[in-house]
Amino acid sequence: MDRKKILMTMIEVGFGHKAPALAVRDAIVERVGDAVQVDVVDFARECGALKDDRALKDSWDLGLAFPLSARIGYLLVELYGKGAEYIDLLFKDFVHKGIEYIDRYRPDLVFATHPLALYVAVKAKETLRRPFKVIAYVVDPFDGYAWWANEGADALLVASDYSRDRLLRHGVRPDIIRKMGFPINKKFFEIRTPPPEILRDLDLNPEWPTLLVTAGGQGIGKVFAYAQALYLFQAPVNLIVVTGRNKATLRRLESMKAKVLSRTRLAPLGYVSNMNELMAASDVVVGKAGASTAMEAAFMSKPFIFTEWATYNDRFIINFALNYHVGWYCPTVFAFSQVVRKIVDTDVLAKYRSNLENLSVEPGTDEVADYLLKEAGA
Repeated sequence: MDRKKILMTMIEVGFGHKAPALAVRDAIVERVGDAVQVDVVDFARECGALKDDRALKDSWDLGLAFPLSARIGYLLVELYGKGAEYIDLLFKDFVHKGIEYIDRYRPDLVFATHPLALYVAVKAKETLRRPFKVIAYVVDPFDGYAWWANEGADALLVASDYSRDRLLRHGVRPDIIRKMGFPINKKFFEIRTPPPEILRDLDLNPEWPTLLVTAGGQGIGKVFAYAQALYLFQAPVNLIVVTGRNKATLRRLESMKAKVLSRTRLAPLGYVSNMNELMAASDVVVGKAGASTAMEAAFMSKPFIFTEWATYNDRFIINFALNYHVGWYCPTVFAFSQVVRKIVDTDVLAKYRSNLENLSVEPGTDEVADYLLKEAGA
């Protein structure tokens, strides 16, 4: 019998589409080893649609720097819906080369974690008339905007009833929507360095609340200005600030720490490989609303302070946090400082942590992996 093949397609705009695919891949490998071939690909780049790939990634970076552009794009997608005509026109090279790539790969199942990767997979199935399955995980945990609402898929996996309802409003048949927990790599929960040791190594005060400040791998966002302001305010807190690939911001924070005395303990870091341990050692996570980081924080029972949002699928994450009192939205430095003061002076952090624990949100990595293996006939 030929070895079954699962092709996992995403577009690496940020880490939010890649991380769930890698998590599920690792869970499948853990189960069946190399009995099933599983490949995670940055689809537009891998298939050779380099101009479309660059345009998609540049537009995401632009959206992070100028959120209004991302919001306009989202609203246009909602306005024009899931129609094939304009997607085929805008991403003609990606659609054409993506179909060719799938034709060469000959998968038993395509698993997509980006809506355009989903679109190309469905188009390939229709064009090639092959019996492979197409399944997507909607990585926006509380949204299901028009591009996700592709009825050509065999299944659309969602993290919440909010996402299910959004897809239903876009006309998706309920029988192809399945709710499964958000996929998080199991290694994220392997904490090898105990939190007290992390705090000690970073020269932080174990008696003070610790805030983990992050803006993703690219390190683009106004959250770093918030951290600087808090340091200058001399708040009695620890600040772990992860700047990712943004070396200019890292240098600025290091310079400020060297030149300005403050009782605030500051640990500026660049790109790190132990974000899970830093989160475990922290009391609250601070940054842009993004699916993967927000869900990781939720699974670790760490309340979130959202400082900004790029587009409306991120806004749904903020709305959820506010509705269930598991996080705050602080669009200004003043609002941020007020929440930090409340964290320092009251027991609000314990209440928010308890609210998170009561939600009992659990990762769905194993469930998704088992489902894909079953659907692939493995």
